Amino acid sequence: MKREPGSAGLLSLPAEQVELALARIEHSAAFRGSPRHRALLRHMVARVLDDDLPALKESLIAIEVFGRPAASFDPKLDTIVRVEARRLRARLTSYYQADGRDTPIRIELPVGSYVPLIATREPAQHAAGISRRARDLVERGEHYLRQALSKATLEQALERFDAALRESPDHAPAYVGMGRAWLNLATGWYAEPAIASAHAAEALRRALALDADNAIAHVLLGAIQHQFERDWPTARRSFERALALAPQAAFVHSAYGCHLFIHNALDDAERELLIARRIDPQYVNTRIHMINLRIAQRRLDDATAEIEAVHDLAPETMAITGLSALIALLRGDIDAAVALYGRGCEVMPEYPGCFIALAGALAVAGRTEEADALVAKTLARFDDNLVSPYVQAIFAGRRGRPDAAFALLERALRECDPNAMQIGHDPSFDSLHGDPRWPALVAALYKPRRP
Repeated sequence: MKREPGSAGLLSLPAEQVELALARIEHSAAFRGSPRHRALLRHMVARVLDDDLPALKESLIAIEVFGRPAASFDPKLDTIVRVEARRLRARLTSYYQADGRDTPIRIELPVGSYVPLIATREPAQHAAGISRRARDLVERGEHYLRQALSKATLEQALERFDAALRESPDHAPAYVGMGRAWLNLATGWYAEPAIASAHAAEALRRALALDADNAIAHVLLGAIQHQFERDWPTARRSFERALALAPQAAFVHSAYGCHLFIHNALDDAERELLIARRIDPQYVNTRIHMINLRIAQRRLDDATAEIEAVHDLAPETMAITGLSALIALLRGDIDAAVALYGRGCEVMPEYPGCFIALAGALAVAGRTEEADALVAKTLARFDDNLVSPYVQAIFAGRRGRPDAAFALLERALRECDPNAMQIGHDPSFDSLHGDPRWPALVAALYKPRRP
């Protein structure tokens, strides 16, 4: 992902001053007892001073700082760099609240980045202020979040929020925006979900440390706690806190309703989604969540009516086209399903899930060789790490391969596939319900996951 340089290229401070600032940090009370964080920070700063930003990647840091073997390091299984970077940020915050309060040079590590920010600190009387440029950058980032979601628009949003935080490190809305962008990267499988969701959670917790009453941050953190950490009781508290803070916000009720649906609390989900629709009838996400709910309730006529109603608001989107195709498939209209999934591939040609879904419909139609060829082509075209194992499991089930479907669903749980929480009520897996492995798989959904 392209990022603005954190320090190199823009660094106007003499290296000697940076070294002196680093030495003060290393000898402070916050860092004296942590050789690991001293080494990590020194490594990052040295790479900036050498203008070697490409070396500040997770895999290289794991090898060069933490001694992980180059041949076998897998960031999905070994989170040491993300965990220690998060702890380093907290330690730097403690330093600047105590020993480093009045230091003229500030070294910080922005969320989601391994490139430290090295800059002169604003005078104390302005330190709490948020610059006009930072506010403008947040507005520009939010503009990209309102576009049709894609990897490109989400990365553009991230760049703006990152730049805002480099301008004003304590600007809570920038952290909220960053959390939202990372969360969308995770849920859309535009980045590895375990990694992207961890960045999102860190940004949102930082936002709440700065502004504990930010309802949107509570909602987004609740989504992560549910879909990625699989901790529904904690997630529910986050959603309820958001409702208490913003009872008239359609987004809050809609998100809560979505997660109640994911949790299989269908009646409660319907209540929240109806409240969200009453507050804002034009909010498309609420209507999409309602279509999913009606499908889970097996109320296909009502789901179709919801789709017809939403066409004026979102005439042709991947979500609506895909849901229409699923309804056709459930009704046995296989030709219509194939045509609709094919149209979805035209609407979102860079989204691999569309092609896997089309292959599943082809398999149901008996066009198995064509289906297998399409899956092979899709996996060859896209990085396998960015093709949802949950979606691949749907194909395996429709292809009549239950062993492969169970293996892929287990992988979906292991790799934090955000779709996995819907296993229990997704009609795509009806054919697996009689398998003796099914109850254990569903039970695994409710076991909290810790990074």
